[in-house]
Amino acid sequence: MAHRPLASSLRAERSVPVPSLSAALRWLIIAAAAGAPVILLAQPAGAGGDGFTFRRPALSITVRGGYDRPMGRSDIYDFATKQLTLNKRDFAAASYQVDLNVRVSERFDLGISGGEATRTSPSEFRNFIDNNDQPIEQNTRLRRVPLTLGVKYALTAPGERIGKFAWIPARLTPWAGLGGGTMRYNFTQVGDFVDFQTLNVFTKEYTSEGWTPMAYVHLGADLMLNTHFALTGDLRYTTARAPLSGAFVGFNKIDLSGTAASMGLTLRY
Repeated sequence: MAHRPLASSLRAERSVPVPSLSAALRWLIIAAAAGAPVILLAQPAGAGGDGFTFRRPALSITVRGGYDRPMGRSDIYDFATKQLTLNKRDFAAASYQVDLNVRVSERFDLGISGGEATRTSPSEFRNFIDNNDQPIEQNTRLRRVPLTLGVKYALTAPGERIGKFAWIPARLTPWAGLGGGTMRYNFTQVGDFVDFQTLNVFTKEYTSEGWTPMAYVHLGADLMLNTHFALTGDLRYTTARAPLSGAFVGFNKIDLSGTAASMGLTLRY
């Protein structure tokens, strides 16, 4: 990629507040954690026995946390990592996700999911210092908030029915799935920058944000801890790209694709 003067590649734009989707998701996590004991206590006497239930669970909610690493395959990442002391792993972030699944057949579940991965990384210009021989510093933030609808398919039988009433969950159930939806993204750089034409140092905030379509595929497994709780692992690849908004001129679409590994707790009811 050819070098481009910062002043002609970026222009200032006032930030628009991002709707607090992450706050809503955090409240959903809190509600799920608080509601799990209530759901179990509300079950009628004899709703399950030692390793079995009287019916196949129809609903499940999963709360997961993990590590999400963007692929960074677009020129905005190349520009940032070449001019600033950043590398692509600086955009990787801790993430969390909430899944609500409904059983639609013996092996298929239909689910909705929401989550967030955000990382803010400090940096400085690689080849420039200010008039006081101090580094020219800034912060770069990438935030991704996916909202999706998808299907999961159990690769082995998730349980076995014994007689007319008892249903015994399998100890381990691997599964695969896919889905799609929309992603809210925010890419922000704030701090001190260099005008490559005049070599002046100035303070600005540059931001690009919006919604874009996305799709994903994933593999995972549920390890049952008892008749209602399971330890859930998830490996996921997400694909998404979005046009950079008015603050960033002359760049191609930002690559929001990434891979994520997470683990969490599932409540089945």
